[in-house]
Amino acid sequence: MSGSENTLEDVEGLRQALAEAMDEVKSVRQAMADAEARQEELQRTHEEVISRVKRESDHDVMIAALRSEAIRMGAHNPDDVVRLVNMEGVSRNDDGTVVGVTEVLERTRNDRAYLFGGLVRPGYSSGTTVGHPAPKPGEAEAFNARSATDSDYEARKWQFLAGA
Repeated sequence: MSGSENTLEDVEGLRQALAEAMDEVKSVRQAMADAEARQEELQRTHEEVISRVKRESDHDVMIAALRSEAIRMGAHNPDDVVRLVNMEGVSRNDDGTVVGVTEVLERTRNDRAYLFGGLVRPGYSSGTTVGHPAPKPGEAEAFNARSATDSDYEARKWQFLAGA
């Protein structure tokens, strides 16, 4: 009988070990399901934040483009023009360029001409808007080898030799 008792004890031990292993597998599966749920929630939250940041940055870029174009078009107060403009036609492409700014501001200029003065011309100032003249190209200074430092002379010499 002792052989069958050992076998029964072994079978009972194996059953108990199997039950413990099944419980452990069940708890690991539950932990994996919880981790997957947390990961999906974090992914969704991350995508929402990325989308919000992209929308806000696109809006800021479009506002800056409107403001700079309003200045170019001679707006008395570009910030007021940007606040009053209907931005429905302005959008930002996938490559980052802002489109529709000129059309929207032309429409605003036609509807609310009192917000704009004349177009800003180079070298002309009007109110707070100043148009600076375009820079004129200068001429290259002649190189004087007698008054140049040794390092300047060597650099010029190697530039000359490289170009020949």
